[in-house]
Amino acid sequence: MEQTISLESLFRILRKNLRLIIISTIAGTLLAAIVTFFMMTPKYSASVDILVNRKQDTTVTNQLSDQQADVQMINTYKDIITKAVTLDPVRKEVREELGYNVSTDQLRDMISVTNQQNSQVFSVSVKDTDAARSATIANVIAKVFKDKVAEILQVNNVSIIAKATKPKEAVSPRKKLNLAIGLVVGLFIGVGLALLSELTDHNVKDMDYLTDELGLTKLGIVGHYHTGTTKKQKNKSRARRSDTRTRKQTYQSTNTLTNSQSKVVTSSAALDTRSVEPTRSTVKAVSSQVTTPELSSRASRLHTNDELPRRQAQKRI
Repeated sequence: MEQTISLESLFRILRKNLRLIIISTIAGTLLAAIVTFFMMTPKYSASVDILVNRKQDTTVTNQLSDQQADVQMINTYKDIITKAVTLDPVRKEVREELGYNVSTDQLRDMISVTNQQNSQVFSVSVKDTDAARSATIANVIAKVFKDKVAEILQVNNVSIIAKATKPKEAVSPRKKLNLAIGLVVGLFIGVGLALLSELTDHNVKDMDYLTDELGLTKLGIVGHYHTGTTKKQKNKSRARRSDTRTRKQTYQSTNTLTNSQSKVVTSSAALDTRSVEPTRSTVKAVSSQVTTPELSSRASRLHTNDELPRRQAQKRI
């Protein structure tokens, strides 16, 4: 079953996954910046301009035919420049002049020859990681090529009209372009992930999916109450159980204390039925016979213990 997404649904998906899209865009831009500024080696390009022009005859017809011949010869000159007949002497001269060892294939990859249509001027460009070295190699190629053309073709129609100079800025990497590419790629990846997550999600989110997509009949809606407990609710329930346990222990200790108090009251009531006067007289007799501070303190405690059960019995009554 094919699944289609309307424009409104597309905007809803993009708005829902806006954070993912922003993060993906920023990540793509940062990755492009890291590769551009820290991993790619800058390269410089220096160009030398060469004119192909033989001596002109006085007649107009001969001049036009000579110009056409020179323009057609440029394609031949391009092949001569990129062949070993020119590159081998250039490689040796560069090694002697700069101390830079480079193979013929590497030198060929560094060279590019361009010209405008129907123009007798063409340019030889050299790309290298060193700015000054690129200009030096371009000038050496132009000089060696001029000598080789005169030697091979027996013509003297090549002139160097503009020597190569040291470039000020690198031609690669193109920083702004790479950052723009990283931003666009990150944006497309974020949008693609958002759409992919939406298309692979088969959970039922609304009633329209059941009726429109699956063709089912809506009979009613049953509410659902989520009974799952969160961490805060679990902590609250634990606190309640500990509080209940503490209350039970307090209640049990209170009952024990009440029972002990009732026993004390009962014993004090039994003591109240006895005669207290003989005890007092006995205490007085003992205190009169012994006058030491220790015996006096004991007598006072006995008197206090005698009064306490009577007071508790009166409160109970």
